[in-house]
Amino acid sequence: MATASASNWLHVDIGDETPQLLSTLSSCMTLSDVQCDGYVRLLAADISFEDEEEPSAKLKVFRGLKLKKEQSLPGIPTAIESLYIDETEPKTPVIAVAIAESVLFYRHLKPYFKYTVPALDAEELELEVWRKLPVMQSETHDGLLQLLKDVDHAKLSRKTQRLLQLPVEERESFINIHKDSPVGRVGIIVAMCCLKRVSSSANPPSHLVLATDTGRVFVLEPQGFNLVYQAKTCSYETAVPSLISVHGTYETDFCIVVGTRNGGVYLLRKSNSEGQEILKMSTSLTGLLLLPVDQTIVMTTMEQRYLCYSKRGKLLYQVQLEAQPVCILPLMLSHLGITLVAVALQGGTVKFFLQRFLVDEFVVPQTVAAMLYGRMGMEDHVLTLTTQTGEVIMKILRRITRFENDIEAATLASKVSASSHRIVDASILDKPKKSSIFVEQASREKQHAKASYGSFQVELWRLRHTAARATIDAINSSESTISGDLTHAPVKLSAEVCGSGPAFRLYLTVQNLSTFKMASNLVVLLHADRRHYTMQQSVARLPSVLPGIPLRVDFEVVSVLDSLDKLPPASLTPDNSQIRVMLLKTGQSKPLIAAAVAMPQSEAAF
Repeated sequence: MATASASNWLHVDIGDETPQLLSTLSSCMTLSDVQCDGYVRLLAADISFEDEEEPSAKLKVFRGLKLKKEQSLPGIPTAIESLYIDETEPKTPVIAVAIAESVLFYRHLKPYFKYTVPALDAEELELEVWRKLPVMQSETHDGLLQLLKDVDHAKLSRKTQRLLQLPVEERESFINIHKDSPVGRVGIIVAMCCLKRVSSSANPPSHLVLATDTGRVFVLEPQGFNLVYQAKTCSYETAVPSLISVHGTYETDFCIVVGTRNGGVYLLRKSNSEGQEILKMSTSLTGLLLLPVDQTIVMTTMEQRYLCYSKRGKLLYQVQLEAQPVCILPLMLSHLGITLVAVALQGGTVKFFLQRFLVDEFVVPQTVAAMLYGRMGMEDHVLTLTTQTGEVIMKILRRITRFENDIEAATLASKVSASSHRIVDASILDKPKKSSIFVEQASREKQHAKASYGSFQVELWRLRHTAARATIDAINSSESTISGDLTHAPVKLSAEVCGSGPAFRLYLTVQNLSTFKMASNLVVLLHADRRHYTMQQSVARLPSVLPGIPLRVDFEVVSVLDSLDKLPPASLTPDNSQIRVMLLKTGQSKPLIAAAVAMPQSEAAF
């Protein structure tokens, strides 16, 4: 059991339970609310090499440090991601597992869909050779295969590469078996990450970014499983991607940084179909990050260096490390307004950098092989480490944490708080947070009850005034019959009033003007002056509106008449005889469409 030497981290103790062993990589670990119960679980691919002939892998689901479920995978995964594919409530995450040339999608931990990256066109010479091989004598095969040996090995299909490796006596049977199979190069997925489509909500729909060993980069839209972006890493066939990092949103703009096996770093943008070479390292990279705040590129190399470059390839700073870096991980601390970079070194040391400054570090007994940071259970800042021996270590960032710009200040803070407890029970992941700030605030309110109540009332009325003003501004800015939000499908709203009164029937027609997007999570809200009109139903949740198929809903509106003469009240004028209709999107405060429907004069009810 490891105890952090720095006071910024709490170690999660598993007690007397048998520790779970996990052999995985950082790209094969993710956090997801797979059960849709608000509890974030750890998902990881456990790769086993016990079988000498063929290694195997299992997808394991942990609740805290306890294994809850596992299922076998059809191959060794490259990466695992958790993402949302639509905005339908309740939001259900989908687990994407990249294996070979395919991406397996799991929903509720059950197989959902399988996507295979498109194959590249084969060389004309290779196609011609495969047309001749099944129909020609076996004595002429050597001459045909000699023609294929002159072609670059990377440009040949898999079955051709396999055929060239077989001995002479096995070639004829191999040709008979695979003569009808297609000839084409299918790229193996070597890296995968998520790209948010929009960032307007807490869990927005995301796209998948796939990098293959053929140098191609794809952006996959998982709702319809269509490729919305394709690019080449560079014009060189030898540039094989190994690391990838993404920043931005697909609807606006995004950047993709790709690190290759030969040490090259390339930048791809939404408007470009080929990457731009930023720099070329003399050694291979062990980690690559595109930081979201200052848009700098951080990397670690086999030369035991921690480097930072701009997007133009200018070296900003570098730090010499004491040991070989194994993996790196970004830690976005939004409550502190900073982003740290965790670097795991050979020997078990984990260092935390704020730009070029070392602000924290701790040591674990074994070398860390994989790291993952994020919300787990009920805690927001959980760091999960797996060592090369398979031990799983969890640490929680303390709420009173502080990060100094030099290690001496951090060491001093560690000595001051050395008496505090740094080991907590694993059940802390199941408990909601309670901080001392709430207790202190409650004590102050009891001591100054009258002043606190007066201050609360002032702030309440100020809040109501601000909310009313913001509501009016939002409605006035949305007055149109067609939505103008570019991040969603354009929607058109039309209205029709039927009847002579006092009972009217208001028909609303909602039409999706998009050709490929589905308009979902829409709500219609009606507002009228209660002195003039009454409605049994003023809110209606609409089903998903498909492109080209209008949706019609109706509401009953009853005009209020005077109880004596059965006539409309005198206060009803053409200016205020209106019903305001608002089309809203779930989770958004500003309506997509706001319109006023002029109601006809009601007849007397005799």
